[in-house]
Amino acid sequence: MRSRDGRWWVTFNGEIYNHLDLRKELKGPFRGHSDTETLVELVAEKGIEKTLPLLNGMFAFAALDTQAGKLYLARDPFGVKPLYYNLASNGVVFSSEIRAINVVLKHAKLPAESIDEIALQKFLMFRYTPSPDTLWQNVKRLPPGTIMTFDIGTGATVNSHYTRPSADRFDGSVQDAVDLYQDKLGSAVRRQLLSDVPVGVLLSGGIDSALVAAMAKDTGIDVPCFTVGFGGGHSECEIEDAEHTARTLGLSLSKVEITPEELKSSLPSIVRAIEEPLGTTSVLPMWKLVMRAREEVKVVLSGQGTDEPWGGYYRYQVELLRKALPFPLLWQVGQMLAKFWHGKPESMERGLRSLSQKEPLGQIIEASCLFDSVERRMLTGSNDDLGISKSLSGWLDWLAPVDDLSGAERMMRIDSRMNLADDLLLYGDKISMATSLEARVPMLDIELVRFVESLPIEYRVQWRNGKVVHKAMAERYLPSEIVHRRKKGFQVPFGSWSRNEWRSWLEPLLLDGLDGLLSRNAVEKLWRQHLAGKPDRSRQIFALMMLSLWRHEHSWNSG
Repeated sequence: MRSRDGRWWVTFNGEIYNHLDLRKELKGPFRGHSDTETLVELVAEKGIEKTLPLLNGMFAFAALDTQAGKLYLARDPFGVKPLYYNLASNGVVFSSEIRAINVVLKHAKLPAESIDEIALQKFLMFRYTPSPDTLWQNVKRLPPGTIMTFDIGTGATVNSHYTRPSADRFDGSVQDAVDLYQDKLGSAVRRQLLSDVPVGVLLSGGIDSALVAAMAKDTGIDVPCFTVGFGGGHSECEIEDAEHTARTLGLSLSKVEITPEELKSSLPSIVRAIEEPLGTTSVLPMWKLVMRAREEVKVVLSGQGTDEPWGGYYRYQVELLRKALPFPLLWQVGQMLAKFWHGKPESMERGLRSLSQKEPLGQIIEASCLFDSVERRMLTGSNDDLGISKSLSGWLDWLAPVDDLSGAERMMRIDSRMNLADDLLLYGDKISMATSLEARVPMLDIELVRFVESLPIEYRVQWRNGKVVHKAMAERYLPSEIVHRRKKGFQVPFGSWSRNEWRSWLEPLLLDGLDGLLSRNAVEKLWRQHLAGKPDRSRQIFALMMLSLWRHEHSWNSG
């Protein structure tokens, strides 16, 4: 869309929830009611740098300044919407999908499909590839909260992070925080319920989506809810808990019960949709869930994005120990407790092992690590830990300056902008858009998260107690048994399926499908350990499975 003065062109993907409020600050008249028009006129009147901090929404867009001869690419602060680009031959190619960029590169006879070896190391480390890298060597992903400036005349590019002003530290009581949080989350839910088409809620068995559904109903809208589960009595199934929540709230619930065979047959479609390998098992049920929701609605709200800013993972609780113990003792306690907690839960074990790391970057890597340094070297024959650390350190310092935050706050802030954007939000957007469904995340409303991140750490996470104020506020809408229900994490029984129903199919996929990319002997060793359950390699085997499927989808036999 072009601005009224003819200077600016904007192409836009996403939603700007406060665009009607922003219109009040602009000169008219307007040609329509779209947020794209609000955006292009805002840029024309205020400029790109002053516009970005004003936006509350999920977005990826390109803005062309025809007068200055510059193209700007920008992505929302949490990376809800993806944006990829390629810089080649003094030009730039950009898209919300990798496949579109590869088509252009092939047509122009430019290098397209090849694997980035350092990015592969990062994938094995994190189970996803942190921005700006992707496993495609010639395709980059614009990091969240980033603006890229491309000079059309010279071909020069500059990437810079834009930030909204930091909120002042909250100095009120817990009760004050609960009251204000209720007001801000209620506003976020109301903003994101606005739609010209039917809206539903993706309902798990946990507190976060239940609270979104409850606050949506509180607006007077009976939103339909959708949930997914598995047969066979697996402990990961959340259907019964979701049914209880829906009954409590008086909302309709549509259930999808899926089998291992159904999911296996869907894997090629899932891999095509997300375009990148992701080692997160929740990608599988999400596919079936959005397929079912799309039959009734065109927009869904979810509870995604709560655990990171609110401290819902065990690793944040573990980080609190750093303030209580000197490092030598901390290291010993971490090693001892990690042995005690071995595999129960696994995220707690990783958090405890991270206590052995003194530097912030090492702490982040250890707490998130999928394959450790020895395992990565065994799989790839090399391991550039120094190169990986250098590529991550500047990005992590910008996300969470060491001097400003405690260790737990730093880890939560980084996860809110890296782990979420490059893993959970990435597959959520890709899968929902592949089915023509728009997924919105009110828990990541920009004004809301600014408030949450202003709270004292003890209002957010305590030892053995995460999401403190979040849970206290939820009790105004939900019974205690829902608020304090044990977290299941939207998982699938992959360990059981991979050793039983999928075993004969999965073994050649791993051993033959990764041959030439990873060491066959190393993969086979991990697979045999997994089958024996000593140790449980479910997370690692799932990531290798997705890597092999991705490689097969693109018919790559070597890097």
